[in-house]
Amino acid sequence: MKHLILLTGFMFIYQFSEAAYIAQRRGEVELKQSGATDWRLLAGNDNVPLAAGDELRTARASTAEIFMDDGSRVKLAPVSAFKLSAENKDAVSLGLYFGRVRSWVKKFSKKFEVRTPSAVCAVRGTDFMVSADADGNSRVEVYEGSVLAGDSKGNTGLVREGQFSDIPNGGKMKDPGSNPNEPGDMNATLGDARQAARAEIYGEISKEDVLARAQEEMQSAEYQNRKVAIDAFGNRVRMEEYTIRPAANQFKYVVLNTRASRFDFGKILFTFNAALPSDLSLATANMISSPGSSAPEWYLTDMNSVMSNTTDKVTEDASGGTMVYNGSFTDPRRNLVFGSYSFYAAGPDQALEGGGLGRLLWAKTDYNVPLNQCSAISYLGGSAPTGAPQSSPSGSDVFHTYLRNDYSDGTWIAASDYVLFDDGKILSTGDFGAGLSGGETVDQITDRLNFERVYTSNLFDGRSINVIYSAKMLKDAGLLRFN
Repeated sequence: MKHLILLTGFMFIYQFSEAAYIAQRRGEVELKQSGATDWRLLAGNDNVPLAAGDELRTARASTAEIFMDDGSRVKLAPVSAFKLSAENKDAVSLGLYFGRVRSWVKKFSKKFEVRTPSAVCAVRGTDFMVSADADGNSRVEVYEGSVLAGDSKGNTGLVREGQFSDIPNGGKMKDPGSNPNEPGDMNATLGDARQAARAEIYGEISKEDVLARAQEEMQSAEYQNRKVAIDAFGNRVRMEEYTIRPAANQFKYVVLNTRASRFDFGKILFTFNAALPSDLSLATANMISSPGSSAPEWYLTDMNSVMSNTTDKVTEDASGGTMVYNGSFTDPRRNLVFGSYSFYAAGPDQALEGGGLGRLLWAKTDYNVPLNQCSAISYLGGSAPTGAPQSSPSGSDVFHTYLRNDYSDGTWIAASDYVLFDDGKILSTGDFGAGLSGGETVDQITDRLNFERVYTSNLFDGRSINVIYSAKMLKDAGLLRFN
């Protein structure tokens, strides 16, 4: 399954000679120091200095205030995250991945700039708020002074006191207009459970974070599966899988892989157009393609996924899903078309690219999922990748494929896919016939099968991402079925 979540980045640049520090906080505020792999929950009431490379995030009902020695300060709302990208005597750079931040910039202070993938805001001595939602759209509200804002296409406009402007991701900045609302409550979360769930999909990749989240979610999991299997390389893998519903119109599938020397995981968040029924299979049955000319009651609007070894990650982000009629008289049906669909990969050096998703390798618009068609596609480096086309290294009758893409900037990524039994034997076309002749049904054989995907890339510095998941769990959740 594929998908994407868009975490956007802001950059605040202060120019002063002393360090930033966290002076006040409420609820659960976590800090990951530069070079560290783990987050730690802040405790006590002492000020906490922030150094270049440090990251900060807030949970639900949690806030943090960062003070500067020149008297400027910013407040981070619940379910928000940023990184202090750089700090020196002339500038401080702060990158906000998602959520909201309100800034009070002292008059006569030096340059203060806010950046997102869709907006740039330059100010001197003002009170304003910038937000970034789960889709990468930005909003600027000015409460005092003025802000020179611009979009990624170079359009600019002056947002004055009492005005706001919306800057859509990849679109043109809206003309500033009067803002009838008072400053928003910075103690409240931007968006809803959907925003929080998408942020978690892309933002939590350390082993500690993933296991802590799993321990919490398994208490209310709808489907669960645990077993031990052998992967394609002969390694024993403890597999744990579950599904949970973060919101009425969402469900999330999680798989955890523990081997003797490593930990890998995968997470997929599915968002639908309407609240899901109690029987999940009713919604998943036609979420990709639905027979007939009428749209199904439930279909996908977004998919967000990540696969990771806790250091490297591959993310897919899809949004704007709708069901489009194919116009056929002989086989009328509605097919799922995503307005945008993107694929990212990242090692530690690329973790902050793409608003936190990684390095963008390709992006499709108006992507017809079942037909693998799109109206336009763009690639890293500007040209289509070369490399090894899909091949069958173990033979044409064995369920093992390999595909590698080489991009013009030197980046490459490869995927190996396997279908294999619990004992590690890779499935071949003859296994179904042999199994059926022995009295097993296709359904029974499927319960002993697993899927394994292995990603390698020059971005991963010799490491791989290797996730194995069961056919049975997909079948239980309605994602895999036999007619």
